[in-house]
Amino acid sequence: MTQEKRILVCEDSLEGIFSAVYDGWKECLGGVKVSVQTSFPTNMELFTTYREIDTDRSKSGKVMRTILMKLGSEAYEQICLAAAGADPDRGTAIYYVLHRALGHGRCETKVMEALADPYVNEVVKLALRVKREYHHYFGFIRFREISGMFLLAQIQPENDILPLLAPHFSNRFPNENWVIYDEGRQKALCHGKGTECVIKREVRLQIPRNAMGDRGEYEELWRAFCDSVSIEARHNEKLQKQMLPLRFRNNMPEFSMKG
Repeated sequence: MTQEKRILVCEDSLEGIFSAVYDGWKECLGGVKVSVQTSFPTNMELFTTYREIDTDRSKSGKVMRTILMKLGSEAYEQICLAAAGADPDRGTAIYYVLHRALGHGRCETKVMEALADPYVNEVVKLALRVKREYHHYFGFIRFREISGMFLLAQIQPENDILPLLAPHFSNRFPNENWVIYDEGRQKALCHGKGTECVIKREVRLQIPRNAMGDRGEYEELWRAFCDSVSIEARHNEKLQKQMLPLRFRNNMPEFSMKG
């Protein structure tokens, strides 16, 4: 007998995934095989029910508070980091980790240590991958002044890390107007002077060349500085690629500018 399968399709965000967990909580308890996806699949499966989940901040907030109160802040952080991952099956992994920890009245506070469980293992690996990437970007992001109005940084991350960058750069530049733009996802993290960060979706950024101001002069100065502090005898291309992977360099003036 074919097991009934249900695919919950939610918004591609932490709140969207947590809303799907909330709305689909009893599906798994009833013996239904559940999958949480952030987009509709291109090919529909047989014997499968598709259910679209609306993002509800009240429901997602309840899931967040439950994780924090019952599983603790470390488990909550790992789950949130995994939700920002690029893996299309991350929602399903999070769903089943929470069912393992909290289903049937359980409270498995050390669930994230159960690495033999494939869903737990996937969440832990995703969390580590996302954490490494956004920490890399703390040092690799480069801002450029646009028309004397705001600072702009363009990035191409593998994972959806914009919300994770917000606290760091808000503290670093609290009195500046700045934007960090995720080119691949067409999302922008926007910060106004003295205000909170907001994320804008479906942003198509088009900045005229003449709006960049005198960035060439300063970027050339920065590149000259990088060249002057480098020591040719200690040049190690392999180690440099380990510390600063090639994919980060497109938006860094010290690498992107031609000599």
